[in-house]
Amino acid sequence: MKSKTSCFNKTIFNKNFTHFWPIWLIVMGWNLFILPFMIYNNSLQYKMMTGLTEKELAAMKETDIISAVSVYISPAVLFAFSVIAAMAVFSYLYNSRSANTIHALPVTRKELFITNYLSGLLFLLVPEFVGFLTGTLVSAGCGYTSMNYLLQGFLFACGISFFFYTFAVFIGMFTGQLFAIPVFALIINFLYVGYKFIFVNLVAQISYGLSGDYNNSALDVLSPLFYMSRKVTTNIDYQGEYPVCNGISGANVVIGYALCAVVLIVFAYLIYKSRNMETAGNLIAISWIGPFFRWGVALCGGTLFGAIFSSIFNIRGATQVFIMLALSTLIFGAVFFFAAQMFLEKGFRVFTKKRMIECGAFVAVFFVVLIGIECNWFGQESKLPDTDKIESAYINCAYPVGGKDTQLIEEIKDIHKQIIDSKKKFESYAAANEDVSWVNIKYYLKDGSVLRRTYTIPATDDMLKDPESAYGKVAEMMSDPDAYLKNVFGFNYDQMTIDEGYIDGTRGSTDEYWRYDLSKENTEKLYQAFVADLKAGNYKEYLLSNMSTGTDYQDITYVSTINIDYSCIKGIINMYNLYSRDSYPEPYNTDSTACISFDKNCKNIISTLIELGVIESEDDLVTVTEQNSDAEGTVDADY
Repeated sequence: MKSKTSCFNKTIFNKNFTHFWPIWLIVMGWNLFILPFMIYNNSLQYKMMTGLTEKELAAMKETDIISAVSVYISPAVLFAFSVIAAMAVFSYLYNSRSANTIHALPVTRKELFITNYLSGLLFLLVPEFVGFLTGTLVSAGCGYTSMNYLLQGFLFACGISFFFYTFAVFIGMFTGQLFAIPVFALIINFLYVGYKFIFVNLVAQISYGLSGDYNNSALDVLSPLFYMSRKVTTNIDYQGEYPVCNGISGANVVIGYALCAVVLIVFAYLIYKSRNMETAGNLIAISWIGPFFRWGVALCGGTLFGAIFSSIFNIRGATQVFIMLALSTLIFGAVFFFAAQMFLEKGFRVFTKKRMIECGAFVAVFFVVLIGIECNWFGQESKLPDTDKIESAYINCAYPVGGKDTQLIEEIKDIHKQIIDSKKKFESYAAANEDVSWVNIKYYLKDGSVLRRTYTIPATDDMLKDPESAYGKVAEMMSDPDAYLKNVFGFNYDQMTIDEGYIDGTRGSTDEYWRYDLSKENTEKLYQAFVADLKAGNYKEYLLSNMSTGTDYQDITYVSTINIDYSCIKGIINMYNLYSRDSYPEPYNTDSTACISFDKNCKNIISTLIELGVIESEDDLVTVTEQNSDAEGTVDADY
């Protein structure tokens, strides 16, 4: 007769709950505080509020639920609880005596693994369910109606906890030290995005045009905590003053990670089943992981400290920069290689022949990769996206110019190609001269990715006026009337409404501030004069002054500025926020104020100011140079 094999041990299960009850208590207390207590506490304010409409009250109560749920499903908090639970229930693995004692009992490893795994998981899920249930009851008792978000939040919390707990258990199978679990779990959660950030900065030092800015990508999913913190959010829109929630985003992300957790459970069990209990106390419990650990530490440490060390020196030549970067990166890589081995050996006797050969192989591979980056073997410097794959493109020197227009995209690509083709010439010039300018180019691709480049190009006044030079072509785009209007009033300036405005300034050496308020009608006239000057080319010299490295335009630029209040019902699309939308969310503003400077060439503005009675003649306007000279004269007189 076959003996019955159990997959669950009730005694061990009870032992886990009686031994680790403080964890249960902390997680339970957190969930009870976040949902029922916070919701009840927020509900008390409505007893003192009067005059709210039914719609306003409903919106405010919905905000209470949303706020509580957003904290309830916080990936960072759930990650911390998950790691603590995993450390507790599998803590016996990290002490030789405990490990041998437990495995000497008449229980199978399968039974131990399943029992301990379920114990820790219930430390998380049961308090989350209790928090959800009591939160729902309190919400109903306090008159809240948006309790569907509590159910969504509970499902999200369960999925996130399931993944992070399983992930922590999986990590724990590879180490023999208890407190290595949170360290490894945190490092691996940020390993991809962290190393990508470091590597991008290293590449930027030796690759022409590549910037050190971090670009989000689909592979960020390899850093779960980082990815979930960005993707699992509450969707809130504003209708007037009050927020309206459209649900919680990231369900597909949580489901995907939960499915990955199922795979991790299987691998964690297989590793546990074959784990040597004598490895308790070792940093790495699985022998074949050792080389990966050494090379990984060497790669990360060498890249990080090599990039930092080489950037300390003010080296401008491309060849010299590469030599310094290669030397510092390879030296630090070798140092971190043997430092990692010291942790594995728990001693300093690591300079064996075998490890010296392995370190030499690492240095050789790393050096070949650096050579490949420097020589553009991977095509990163010459990469130009196809036009049909570009959603929008922007170029930024004095201010960003661009959009979705195909002709504009082609113009930006043409400038980009000219800069790439002039690499050697521009690098040599930048190493020996100071009159250079930064040019940033950014492509938003239809697949959701972003390609950005940053170049230092020659920027003399002769090049500024040369329509065939790269800088001259950039200047031509910067001085385009439509481009400037978009930067002053927003990308959708054609949908705006002009409100009131004013013109202000100071009077020469007295520093006396003056202001002339304009009616809506007069502000509209001044705006039309501004547009007329732009289209007539009267503003070109002023706009190019922002890009000039030699000529001083202060002798023609006036101190006075025109301030125009304007609004747009659909919201103002700020050009810089549109250009930087991969980094900064676009704010929702329906009104703003534009501050406009002008100079002696702006004949339409000057004549309109005279017509409106703001000034009697052009002589009433003071240039920056005149004000500065008057101020200096006053100071000399005082002395």
